[in-house]
Formats: sequence, C-alpha cells, structure tokens
Amino acid sequence: MKMISYKKCALFLMCVVYMNIGFGQNSILSLEQIQEIVQQNYPLVKGKDLLREQSGLSVENLKTAFLPQLYANGKMSYQSDVTSSPLAGPNSFGAPKEQISLNLDVEQLIYNGGRIKSQVKLEQLSAELEVIDLEVRMYELRERVNDAYFSILLLRQSKQVLEEKRKSIAARLQQVQSAVKNGVMPAFNSKVLESELLLIQQQEKEIEFAERTSLESLAELMNRIEKFDIEAIGVKEEIGQFKLGNELSEERPEYKLFEGQNLLLDEKMEITRKDRLPVISAFGQLGYGQPGYNQLNDDFDSYYMLGAKLSWNIFDWKSSKRNQRKYQLQKEIVSTQRSSFQKNQMVELRTEVNNISKFKILLEQDDAIVCLQEEVTKTSSSQLDNGVITSSDYLEDLNKEIQAKLNREYHQIQLSQSIAEYKRILGKTEIR
Repeated sequence: MKMISYKKCALFLMCVVYMNIGFGQNSILSLEQIQEIVQQNYPLVKGKDLLREQSGLSVENLKTAFLPQLYANGKMSYQSDVTSSPLAGPNSFGAPKEQISLNLDVEQLIYNGGRIKSQVKLEQLSAELEVIDLEVRMYELRERVNDAYFSILLLRQSKQVLEEKRKSIAARLQQVQSAVKNGVMPAFNSKVLESELLLIQQQEKEIEFAERTSLESLAELMNRIEKFDIEAIGVKEEIGQFKLGNELSEERPEYKLFEGQNLLLDEKMEITRKDRLPVISAFGQLGYGQPGYNQLNDDFDSYYMLGAKLSWNIFDWKSSKRNQRKYQLQKEIVSTQRSSFQKNQMVELRTEVNNISKFKILLEQDDAIVCLQEEVTKTSSSQLDNGVITSSDYLEDLNKEIQAKLNREYHQIQLSQSIAEYKRILGKTEIR
C-alpha cells in the first residue's frame, strides 16, 4: 500500500512539474499564425455580428408594413354652432355641441409596387456592405503585422551579428592587453577595443528595447495578454518555393466592396422606379360616440366604416428621372474608384516584383563579399598581433566584415518581406 501511495505521489509531482513547465514556456508563433490570430481577435471582428444583428432588426421592422396597422383614438370637443333644424319646438333636431368619439382604425396594405421587398433587400445589401468595409479595414492590418514581424527578425539578426562581433573583440582584447602588459604594444590599442565593446553593449540595449516595442505592438494587434515569441518557420522555405504570378488577382476585399456598392445603387434605382407605382390599401373604422355618423342624432351611437383607397403620384416633376441619373453617376464614380485601386495595386505589385528581383541578385553577391571580407579581417588580426597595424585599423576591417554579414542577413529577410508583401497586395492570405 505504501508503494502504491509513493507511486501516486510521484505521478502527481510529475504532473505538477510538467504543468509548470508548460505554463512557463512562451508560445512560439509563425507569421501565418499571427495573421490568423489578428484577423480573429481584433475588436473590429465583433462589429460584423453587431451589424448583422442590427440589420435583422431593421428588416423585421420593414416587414411589419405587410401586417394590419391598428390605431386607437378618441376625441372630446365643444363647438359654438352645429347643424340644426330651422324649425323650433318639439320637432326640431340637430347635432349636439358637445361631441365625444372613441374609434379603432385599421389599415391593411394591399399593393405598393414591391417597395417593401426592395427596401428589405436594400437594408440587407447596406448591412453586408458595412461588413465588407470592416473586412477591408481588417485586411489593412496585415501590412502592420508584416512590418512588426519582419522588423523583429531584422533586429534579432542584428543582435546575433553584434554578439559575434562582441566575442571576436573580447578575444582580441585579451591578446592585446597581454601585449600591452608585456610592453609590446601601446596601451591605447586596448582602450580602443574596450570602447568598442561598450558601444556594442549600448547597441544591444537599443535593439532589445526596439524588439520589445515590436512584440508589444503585435500583442496589441492580436489582443493577447500572455507572453509569446515568433519564429521564422516557412520564411526561408518560401523563397525557394515562391513563383511570380502573371495575372492580377481580384481576391482583395476591396473588390467585393466595389461590387457591393454597385448592387446597392442598382437596388436604389429599382426603388426609385417603384416609387412611381400606385399604392392600394384597405381600411376600416369601428367607433362609439355622440353623435355617430348621423350628425343630426344627438344620442350616443356605435358606427363602423369599411373601404379601400388608392394613392398615386402621377406627376413628380421628373424627380424620379433625376434620382435615376444621380445613382447612375454614383455607379460611374465607383467604377473610377475601382480602376484607380486596380492601378495602384499594379504599381505596388510591380514595386515588390522589382524588390524581389533586386534582393535575389544582392544575395548572390553577398556570399562572395562576406568571404572576401573575412579574409581581410583575418589578415588584419594577424597584423595587429604583430604590431603592424593599430586596433583602430583592425576594427575598421572587422566592422566591414560585420556589415557585410548584416547586409546578407538583411537582404534575406527583406526578400522574405517583399514576398509576403507581394502576396498581401495580390490578395493571397496564406503565407505558404
């Protein structure tokens, strides 16, 4: 029994330790995952459901026009004169000067040319257009995510190269300090290297704070509180797999917005046309009062009325035609906006295509530059050991090597960013 208890305790402790390790670790996210989280958790997303719910309520209100409309009303009045008999005496008659009436009026729409149906469709199109407008604004966040993500990658690459530089200078400093101590080399050589190490520490701190700022920006966009980290999975693989397309895609939500605006204007033109059609409705009235419909009877009486009515605006002074023309002009404006957006999209795509070609060429040259600069630095290191050159001369060559390596890594990341931007501009939401 004791052995079983020990096993249970051990298993429990293992679970606790495992859970603590799991909670202590930061989740690591790729660019594609970050984009997806932003699109799902940004506050604007909640607006879609709210807009659709609002539209549903408006549509239900519009549909009530098909239902009977009931109105209760009452009136009490006194008037100075009424219609009465010209005869005097007991045979005279006339309406009372005090009048009281309680009525229940009913109206039922029979025909209105399909206005209600068009108004319902117009409301639904308007709501969907607002939803698409939200999607356009959500899509714009992808550029901000790309900027923050690749900014972090560039900063980390800079930090890594600076770390390599710091190690090289620290190792060289030990040798120089030994030479200075033995009187083989002037003391200023060690001071130059020590100053450079302090400068590197300062640069690393700047990078650290810049990286933290970019990570916090991503966390804010993702509406995320818990810690996380990013990874470059798929970024380098994307370079080898990526192929430029030949056709302009219309997968951006802006194209859906232009199409929705045209449909909305078409429906407005349809409603304008239906406004010229007659409206037919039935009505009824049930009442009780003094007098009733017989004005010459001064007794309380009940009464009712049934009927139908027709309303038709025969001549509107060409107002309908002007509205039709107005909506047609708005459709032409939408067409020009669509063409302008397409033109800008082509310009942006061409820019990224040129950037992709540029970075590919630069990367081919970077390796050769790094190799040559490493040989130069190696020679400078040997010359410094032999006292042929000063620490400043050595640092100049080392900085050139570091800059060459930075350029290579920068071009690699910039190529990946250009590919991601190309896909974003084209409308491709997936990263791989």
